Amino acid sequence: MIDSKICPFCKKTNGCQAHIPNNDCWCNHIKVPLELRELIPEESRMKACICRECIELFIKDRNCFIDKYIINKIIN
Repeated sequence: MIDSKICPFCKKTNGCQAHIPNNDCWCNHIKVPLELRELIPEESRMKACICRECIELFIKDRNCFIDKYIINKIIN
């Protein structure tokens, strides 16, 4: 079962509050790159938000993000 409050990459709380009526969540004000959204595991797509830290890491250093959360997951 997918926990909508857990980031699909780092497995930490994503801090998303978009589900709360009249809430102006941080996720409404950040652009999530399409390439990052495409990396979300199929079972988590449209079910769990990416946390701000993972989005910012991907934007800052795409290769570091991929090494940390994609390649290491495949290896382990």
